[in-house]
Amino acid sequence: MRLGIPRALLYYHYYPLWLTFWQRLGVEVVTSPPTTKEILNQGVLAAVPEACLPVKVFYGHTLQLVPRVDYLFVPRLVSAEPGTYICPKLMGLPDMLRHAGLKLPPVLGPTLNARLGRRAWEKSLLNTARVLGFTVADARAAWWAA
Repeated sequence: MRLGIPRALLYYHYYPLWLTFWQRLGVEVVTSPPTTKEILNQGVLAAVPEACLPVKVFYGHTLQLVPRVDYLFVPRLVSAEPGTYICPKLMGLPDMLRHAGLKLPPVLGPTLNARLGRRAWEKSLLNTARVLGFTVADARAAWWAA
């Protein structure tokens, strides 16, 4: 199984966690290449016009992964730290991609909300792993390793 993680936005902060989690489960993690003008242009054409530039770049990175992966991992990050919220467009990325009219592999979009504590992140990732057929025990071991 190959899981794609776009090399944009949240990637730069959370990639080590996500990479370790999925690799511990035996998933092959594929990332998009570094940002290029071509990736930007693809994103500009695919995203809604009112999306900000970082979201358009994210779309371009997502499209780079499409022919190479079975699933896309695009978490819905609600809050990165207690007492804060993330931009609504970033929160909505999983849904925006699902409804963009693009031919995409299934989008896995677990909700990650630091306002609810670390256990909520764990539960959300465990549930996502279960959707892919992994046991709770294996997913929990991968989470603690990450």
